[in-house]
Amino acid sequence: MPMVVKPCKRACQIPAALAALVSLASLRQRGASMLAVGAVIAGCGACTSPGSALVGPGEPAERSMLAGEDAGQVEGGADVDAGVRDAGVRGAGVREERGPQEGLPVFSEVRRPEPTQVPFRACSTALPLCVHAPNGTPGEALGEALTRSEEAMRAYDALGLPRPLPDDDRGGGPAFDVYLAPEVAPFAPRVGHDGPALGEGHDGASGFGVVALPRGRKSSGCALGSDVAYALAHGIAVRLDAGAAAGELAMVSSHLSSVVAPCPEAELVAVASFQRAPERSLLGGTLGLRDGSLLFGRYLDEAYGIGAPGAVLLGLVAIAWQQTPAGALHFRNEPDVFDALRASLQSLERHVEGTLLDFAVARAFMGSRSDGRHLSDVAWLGEAGRVRLDWSIPVGTLPRRVAPARPVAPTGATYLWLDLGGQGSDPGGNARAGSAGSAGSAGSAGSAGSTDEVTVVVDWEVPALFRWALVKVDARGAEVGRAEFGGVYGEARAQRTVVGLSGLSGLLLVGVHVGSDDRSLPFDPEHPTAARGYTAWFSR
Repeated sequence: MPMVVKPCKRACQIPAALAALVSLASLRQRGASMLAVGAVIAGCGACTSPGSALVGPGEPAERSMLAGEDAGQVEGGADVDAGVRDAGVRGAGVREERGPQEGLPVFSEVRRPEPTQVPFRACSTALPLCVHAPNGTPGEALGEALTRSEEAMRAYDALGLPRPLPDDDRGGGPAFDVYLAPEVAPFAPRVGHDGPALGEGHDGASGFGVVALPRGRKSSGCALGSDVAYALAHGIAVRLDAGAAAGELAMVSSHLSSVVAPCPEAELVAVASFQRAPERSLLGGTLGLRDGSLLFGRYLDEAYGIGAPGAVLLGLVAIAWQQTPAGALHFRNEPDVFDALRASLQSLERHVEGTLLDFAVARAFMGSRSDGRHLSDVAWLGEAGRVRLDWSIPVGTLPRRVAPARPVAPTGATYLWLDLGGQGSDPGGNARAGSAGSAGSAGSAGSAGSTDEVTVVVDWEVPALFRWALVKVDARGAEVGRAEFGGVYGEARAQRTVVGLSGLSGLLLVGVHVGSDDRSLPFDPEHPTAARGYTAWFSR
């Protein structure tokens, strides 16, 4: 059975300017902009030479994919009787009609504080930035907020990103405004946009941010810098496309702020929540909160980028612009970021379904499971980076039919671990023992014996479309190959047999819900297909 082997990554050195993606001139030439993003995506090739993916010297075995996990780190789904009829998982399959694509409200639900609430103001002498504060705010706090705002804007300038639009003196001048408020919690800034800017030719708007007032005279740590960077990133995004969906803006703002003002305290929580609920949509984030979907932005940068952090994701926002008719209460988010990604990939004879699956596989090798061959610089996430497995199945208990505890939303993923136990051991050579339902338990009451072939059959509910990968994982927890299958429109079943299992610790079944199985209804952030379930049957 042919395997798709994951190539190693190399740095991209394609001479392309980020300005081609985000300049307002290019926004008015959609065709040219789409080609620009296509060039960015085409610019990053992967080398084909095999690379090693070992656990680092002296690292404990617990950091590998095959390592046993603590109780509670896996959530066992329903163990379905093997005699269950295949039709039981397919559902009614009623098609959904879609109306006009509505985005954010034209007039933001987050309002600027009244001038009487924030009478103190400090403005930068070098950058278009002002910080507003209420009575009683210590001068040190006001100064720190302005300093952090300047640092963030200079970092975005260094990346070549456009600045937020001037706001027609809504804050007393055209500068971007940051408001300090005692009722706002750290890591939960309130970000808003003003009405549509006139003369832009697209749905662009100025933005602002309301962040937590630093407490006392002590430094706020990384919280304040991270929050103002998030607010500025949001301001940049709504300049390019104020009609983008909330989940798209949350992803962009989270990703960019993590680049220019990294704050582990915020990012670890966001990533842990994201990885513990992989079945949720990539666009399920709440605007104003850090969202673990920032990892998708990082993935796009590394897989398709030109070396400029945030370039691909922000470029997709830029080319997905639209112009909402006057008098509308909501922006019309059509096209959206996924439309832009889909068209750009198709122009290169690639598909968004394959990109989503590749990212889903990369999610399995983050944190303490990092094998060094997927996303870079993710091992520091530790336990927070470990994705939740729906099942861990000892090979000795096959045949088995299982189902996840939770349905999978569009762009969400699901993970099942088949522990080959008797044929693989941990890096120390120790045999492992465990039971079904305890995450990552390698080994079982039944030994794999001489098993060298496993067949997987997956059935899912219509009208969803799923794409799958069986990933081979060696004794060091590294991917050594994969077989991709499924993703055929009109089909609700996929099957694959994998051979050559000698020396492996296990097989990881990764699935991703890529949207409707109707080609005329591609995934849309405003009208997604409902979350769907599946069953997976393993035999040897």
